[in-house]
This record gives sequence, structure tokens and C-alpha cells, in this order.
Amino acid sequence: MKSNSLYYPLAIVLVILAMASLFVYFEKPSPQFSSPAPVPAKSLTLPEVIEKVNNFTLNLYGLMLASNADKNVIVSPFNVYIALTMLYEGANSTTREELGNAMGLDNADACSAYQQLLSMLPLSSNSSAVLYVANGVWLKRGFPFREDYMDGVRRCFGGDVRSFASDINELVDEVNSWVANKTNNLIKNLLSRDDVPDNTVAILVSVIYFKGEWLKEFTPCGKIEFWRDSSSVKVDAMEVDDTHIKVARGDDYVAVEIPYKNTTISMVIIMPGNFSKAIKSYRDLILNALSKLDNTKPGTLIHLIMPKFNITFRRNLNDDLKKLGIREVFTGNADLSRMAYVSRGDIYVDKVVHQAIIKVYEKGTEAAAATAIIIATAAFAYPEEVIINKPFIYMLRDSQNKAILFIGHFIDPSQMN
Repeated sequence: MKSNSLYYPLAIVLVILAMASLFVYFEKPSPQFSSPAPVPAKSLTLPEVIEKVNNFTLNLYGLMLASNADKNVIVSPFNVYIALTMLYEGANSTTREELGNAMGLDNADACSAYQQLLSMLPLSSNSSAVLYVANGVWLKRGFPFREDYMDGVRRCFGGDVRSFASDINELVDEVNSWVANKTNNLIKNLLSRDDVPDNTVAILVSVIYFKGEWLKEFTPCGKIEFWRDSSSVKVDAMEVDDTHIKVARGDDYVAVEIPYKNTTISMVIIMPGNFSKAIKSYRDLILNALSKLDNTKPGTLIHLIMPKFNITFRRNLNDDLKKLGIREVFTGNADLSRMAYVSRGDIYVDKVVHQAIIKVYEKGTEAAAATAIIIATAAFAYPEEVIINKPFIYMLRDSQNKAILFIGHFIDPSQMN
């Protein structure tokens, strides 16, 4: 395999650099909102899909690395990509183009791409290896969402489509409860009340969860010195002797790949000789190490000592996604007219929240990530709006035979008993 290729096994999902259906009701649209013109969709091969996802992964991770080089990080750009794919399906015109360029889709068939991603994942729920992806959308009741968008979420993404009224606190609780349930309670509070503005009309959520046992279990080995530059700190460590572990060495790094039971998922650890210098060329480092590991056969008895670790990371991704070229969707010029019967700028992405957690211990690894895309309305103008706020006459009548059954007027709300 060429070292500059981005098509490598799913280990990228867990690459760790060391040291570092409710029915949704919506108003019948006015004739002024026509269906968006069909977008020519080209098909991608599975290697092309993986290449594009991994390219997005390295691009987004590079931004995490640049801004958090002195902090522990766990992130799943894979999960972010899936959430953005649901957004992409609702975007139109230049908003769709920006998303497509950042994601490498370029008018590709996003539904087919997602289905191919699912087909290549070793999804499982056995006792030693669990991996699954879940998607859900919450849509404001009464807002004019397109039936074809909701159908696409169900059909393409296997997503739960739920509705919510006006209670934002209840909405936040429901989303958090859903995410907690899908992540085995690893992520309990993806959203805070402050994350979700009162003018929210939709939340798109994607989750990925993994739990796996090592092919050969580690044993505790006390504490080791963990060095960072010229200083060190003691950390609980574990060790294993195994012939299934791969080791690859480069000019200034050592990399290991550790397998789990009953799955093709593995953990890759890349330890540069000098982390601070290596991050400047992180992409070449990762691609070179993965290529060497892919061309290395296990079989040699390896004695591996490594720290146990537990990392939680949460981030508002707005600025990061803007740096990747996804800008318009966050502005009053957003075009999400494939999601709802709206005009450009009526709704936009308020924020994209991502949280991930990983626990690495003697028996194995547990990891989860969740991404929420919060969509809000600007000053949405319905095709026609009537506000009853002055005295009025009212009646109950049979609209077919025109017989008036009750009639009256309403003058003063303070007179109500």
C-alpha cells in the first residue's frame, strides 16, 4: 500500500496519538414553496467513501491537535461526518456545495455513501465486541418540514424521527436521555439548556458506541513514568505478552496495533520521539505509520507496557467546521430548503456540539461519541400569518350545509371565569 493513501482499515476510528417514530406534524406548504430541483448524484465506491471520510477525519483532527496540543483529546470525526451527512441531505444550493466540498461528497449520493459506510463496519453486539451507530432527529411540531426529508432520515439513516413542542427543557432532557441510552450511559449530558436556543426548530443527532475486549487481556503492572518533554508523571500502567500485536517503527516514532476479540476493530497507538515537533507533520506521521502497520504481519512475541487512560472531550465545532469551509450554513444566508418548506435564511445551524469519551483498561476499551446539530429559525415568515389579538366574533358551523350552530363574540379576556 502506498504511504500517501487514505484507504486503510477502520483503525482510524480509534487512532490515538500517544501523549496526547413519533409522527411529526407540519403545516401544509404554500404553493410558493416548490420542490427543489433534483441534484445529480454520482455513486461512490466503498474505497472512495472511506478515503473521503478518513480525509475529513484527519482534517478535523488536525484542528483539534492545533488547538489542544497540551490537552488529552478524544474525538470521532467519523461520527461528526455522519451527522453532517444528515444535514447535507437537507441543504441546497451553495450551502450544500460548501458541505459537500468539506466532506468530499461533491453531489455524491449521500444516502448510498452512508449505506456503504454501514456495510463495511463490523457492527456487532456479542459479549466481547459491541459496535453500533444510531441516528435521530427532533423536529418542532407545526414547523413545515418536508416529508421526503423525514422519510430519508428514516430510510437512509435508520433514524428516529421525533417531534417536540415548545418546552426546550423537556427537549434537552429527551435528547440527553436518548444519547445516554445509546452510549451505555457514557455520555449523559451531551446538551445543556444553554446550548439550545428558544428558537430551535430541529436537532440532528448521531451516536457511535464501541466496547471491545482485548484479544489477550492485559495485567496491571503498577505505575510507570510517563514523560512529557523533560518532566514526567507517574501513571497506572498495564502489560501484556502477545504475538498478535503489530509493531512498526519509523525514523522518529514507534507504532503498535492491538487487536480486540471477535472484531476487525483494533487500537493503533503512535508514539513520536518528540510529540511537539511531530504534530507539525501529523498527517504524514499517521499515514506512514498506518501504512507500515498494514504491511506488517504479527507473529513476533511482543511485550507491551502502556498506561490505562480515561478521556472525556466536549467541543462546540462551529469554528472548526468554518475553517474546513462550512460557513454559510451558520449564517442568515443558509439554504436548508431540502429539509423544510423555507426560503434561504429562514433557518440556519446555531451550533454543532460534539462529545466523546474513551476508557482503556486491562480488559479492553469502551468508547462513545455523539454529535448534535442544532437548527434554529431566524425570523421565519410563514406564507400567511394571522394573529387574533383584538375583539372578534366567533361561531361554530357545519361547513358542508352551512348551518350556524353557535355564535358569539370575545371582547375582554379579563371577564373569563
